[in-house]
Amino acid sequence: MKPLENVWSGLKQRRLLPVAILLLGALVAVPFLLAEDPQPVAQAPDPAAQNSATADAMADPVVQLADASTDAAKPRRRVLGASKNPFEPAAAPKVKATPTPDAGAAPSSAGSSGTGGEDKPADSGTPSAPAGSPVAPGTPAAPAPAPKPTYETYSLTVRFGDSSSSELEKSNLPRLKALPSAEDPVLVYLGPGKDAKTAVFLLDEGVEVQGDGVCKPRPSNCETLHMHVGDTEFLDVKDETGTVTAQYQLDLLSIKKSRTTNAAKASKARAKVSEAGRRVLRSRTAASGPLRYRYDAKSGIVRKLPSRAYKALLAKSARVALGTAGGF
Repeated sequence: MKPLENVWSGLKQRRLLPVAILLLGALVAVPFLLAEDPQPVAQAPDPAAQNSATADAMADPVVQLADASTDAAKPRRRVLGASKNPFEPAAAPKVKATPTPDAGAAPSSAGSSGTGGEDKPADSGTPSAPAGSPVAPGTPAAPAPAPKPTYETYSLTVRFGDSSSSELEKSNLPRLKALPSAEDPVLVYLGPGKDAKTAVFLLDEGVEVQGDGVCKPRPSNCETLHMHVGDTEFLDVKDETGTVTAQYQLDLLSIKKSRTTNAAKASKARAKVSEAGRRVLRSRTAASGPLRYRYDAKSGIVRKLPSRAYKALLAKSARVALGTAGGF
């Protein structure tokens, strides 16, 4: 018994006595657990029996025939709408008829019906479609009306006067207006130049210019003066000895363009000229020959003649004295 006491005392000293008790209890319980019979394992269901049960279930009908005696006792269920067969196909949608014009009416006779009435002659000719009948598809639309032609007229505004004056007179010049006057002309307004961006003036002999304008055909031979809006020109009038007798200043303020669709109104505006200036121009062309610039009444613009046309005009003027101002 001495060894058991030593073991017991050693477990108490090491505080392992509870563990030893648990181990001892396990050693005692294991043989009893192993001695019990195991529970039987559940067997898998028999496939043949399962198939038989499925067949029996399918043999029973899912839908039963209605019994007239039983259905009569039951109250009928009311539903909204009319009853219909769910297997009946849906009706096709109705197509709206399109009215078409009548191709013509066949002649008929009222007497052929056997009523004894008098025969009525059928209308002759092909009846026309009613006024409100629709246009057949594919018919081309009526062409849009052509735009009306437009006509352009021009007006010129300048300031002109003695250069020594403190204030120059502002005026609207008609075509062929002579400045400062028709009795003592220094220059004549011929009309708007190319693209209506310049004003063309005919200079008198013995007049020299200084300023922003352009002399043509050349600065040393300034027959016509071309000015843009905003240009200022000084004109020196000299006598036969070359002495400056007067100096004038010309400021071009604006070239106004107007449009109209009235051809008669445009023609009247373009025909408005200074008759006194026309006489001055005729006197000048009679003494010095025809001008190379011509006024185009269709466009209202002063244009330069081509070289061939100008040479032919010079040859003609050498043989026949012109009675007009060269087209002006």
